Amino acid sequence: MHVGTTLQRTSSAAAPLWDQAFAVWAWRHAVGARPVHVAIEAPGSDGSDRTDGVDRTAGADKAGTADIPVAAHPSARRPHLLGAEGGSVIDLGEIAAEGRTVDLADPSTPAWLWVEGATAGSGGTGSGATGTGVRWWVDEQVELPRVSAVVPTFRREDDATAQARAFAAMPFVARVLVIDQGGTLADHAPFTRLLEAQERASAELPDSPARIELLEQPNLGGSGGYARGMLASLEDPAQAVFLSDDDALISEESLRRLLTFQALAEAPTILGTGLLDAGSPVDAPTLLNEAEHVERSTFFWRSADGMHGPLDLAGTTPADWDALLPRTAADYSGWWGTLLPPGAVGTLGLPAPFFLKWDDAEYGLRASAHGYSTMVLPGASVTHPSWDAYRTQMSWSARILHRNRLATAAAHRAGRGVLADSLAHQLKHVLSGLHLTARLWDEGARAALAGPDAWLGTDLRSARADGQAVVDAWRVRQRSRTEGLEPTRTSPFSLPAGALRALARVLSPARAPRSVLEIPASTVSWRTVLGADAVIITSAQGERIDSFAIDGHDDRSLLMRVLRTHVRLALRWGSLRRRYARALPRWTTAGTWREILDHAERAEQAGSTSTEERRDDSADASQEGGR
Repeated sequence: MHVGTTLQRTSSAAAPLWDQAFAVWAWRHAVGARPVHVAIEAPGSDGSDRTDGVDRTAGADKAGTADIPVAAHPSARRPHLLGAEGGSVIDLGEIAAEGRTVDLADPSTPAWLWVEGATAGSGGTGSGATGTGVRWWVDEQVELPRVSAVVPTFRREDDATAQARAFAAMPFVARVLVIDQGGTLADHAPFTRLLEAQERASAELPDSPARIELLEQPNLGGSGGYARGMLASLEDPAQAVFLSDDDALISEESLRRLLTFQALAEAPTILGTGLLDAGSPVDAPTLLNEAEHVERSTFFWRSADGMHGPLDLAGTTPADWDALLPRTAADYSGWWGTLLPPGAVGTLGLPAPFFLKWDDAEYGLRASAHGYSTMVLPGASVTHPSWDAYRTQMSWSARILHRNRLATAAAHRAGRGVLADSLAHQLKHVLSGLHLTARLWDEGARAALAGPDAWLGTDLRSARADGQAVVDAWRVRQRSRTEGLEPTRTSPFSLPAGALRALARVLSPARAPRSVLEIPASTVSWRTVLGADAVIITSAQGERIDSFAIDGHDDRSLLMRVLRTHVRLALRWGSLRRRYARALPRWTTAGTWREILDHAERAEQAGSTSTEERRDDSADASQEGGR
């Protein structure tokens, strides 16, 4: 029997290697010079300790009987400890019955470690003996804090119910704060049954570990939902706060790993989660996103590691994961799954009132300025549907994304490089014919140009409608222009041909489309539509979901509009930086957010909620609930 604090546990060697691998390069930031032990657990040995010894009332990690070594079969090869460094797999030898000790502070310790057994099933996934598990731990015992899980939701009743049920079953979760911004959960039968079952359990067991709380408010977007939950969390500042999308599923083990890392780390650390594609196989997941940072020269988010797109983990080992090693320090984590340490909300404040997008990045930048570290811990992940880049760039949310980007850049004293980057992207949008994206970005830039007093904290209830008005006007015009269009090609032009056609169109008078490109929404970008005179966009099932036509007159008109906006931004950038830097701290306090929420409630009661805000649009609702 080993006491101590478990860092990482896999209950079965059949688990995907992504869950089993021990990221030495990440854990050493928390473990420091402490020796780390690894041992093989007997089948079922963790059954009585599935929470890794977290005391259900005090949150202490007591280990108990969690580590029972596996007796070696006379004919079986002992499990081996493997390492990965520089793209190579290194066999570090057998793991004895009593386990092994590794020194994370030793520079020669490989970046990744994992255990491989000798029985069937240890091939491409790197799994060991079927039915056995692996435990990594340090001798020091630390107390893990309880957690308040914050889950904003907008008309995704089944997702919110499943998420609340999952969090409530985790013994270290004290509160599940479900922020309903669509007014539907209170009448959703599965959710009400969940609350009723909770009440019955509370009557029988007053010290039950978690309580689901339903908080209702008008739709104030992701930032409004998270702000409401973070306000409620201030009632017990000793609790950690986990910010979650309603459709981002995290395992109990992943959340426990985050809590353990945070408790061991010397510096206050915000921990994020990797993003696994919910549509990929469980035993061979696809990693969509890991660590991120804000590029200061352009003020746009970039990978903090070497990932430049989804990483298919099927059939790989950590020797193939060099792209996950950090290239620069992460300075924020996506709020699809982020753990804030106890006291962070009281110190750092609440989100910027951005409705959605950039509130997580701005919060991370603010945290860095206060001495907090940010890390995304490999192996602690959420599963989430993959992002639809087309819907993001060609929907109302694109206006908010660009406005918030420029406002955040100004508040954090970015140089004019952000404007140059914005203009470069806008030129691509215009020349490629993605005019709706260009118009939405331009409207966002003009909102930022108007200054914080014009919108910051006061437009949460109208932000979506403002962007939707741009989309509706554009689609009304396109409907008559694209009626009866039939595709003439289904593959993009080459880059030289597309660029020449786009430049020729800018110089040409308006004319009927000649080249009509049909393309799936998942592949739409400035590059793939460059050179087409009209575009028909289809779903994964081949159904037409959108279409638009482009002509030279539109190109020239929009190009001049974009140039004028950016000239004005450049001329006023110094003043905008000062104004946003002064305004943002005022709008992120608990007191100001209480005023925002009270005002929204009064307006709701007065019946002033717009029809647009109340529309049940499931496609857009997924963006409003969180990220």
